[in-house]
Amino acid sequence: QNNPQVSRTLATCPFNARHRVPRALLRAHVTSCPDKLPLELPPDPEDMAKTAHTWQPPPCQEDWDAELSELEEPPPFILQVTKGDLPVPC
Repeated sequence: QNNPQVSRTLATCPFNARHRVPRALLRAHVTSCPDKLPLELPPDPEDMAKTAHTWQPPPCQEDWDAELSELEEPPPFILQVTKGDLPVPC
């Protein structure tokens, strides 16, 4: 901002906007920028297919119906509001 003529000759690093380098040196800076993150390639679809077919979920140990039948009496109904008890909007 203080020197607009110099700022026109500078380029901004795509990895860190605080890095302002001369346009001619931008390519060299991009290859050696310390803020450059390694690019992760997408996984190979063949490898994904192999792992997807080999994994199986563990068997479920829960049986909610059996737990319900083990109760001695039905669970109480807690909310005791009937339709006539509801407030009517004005």
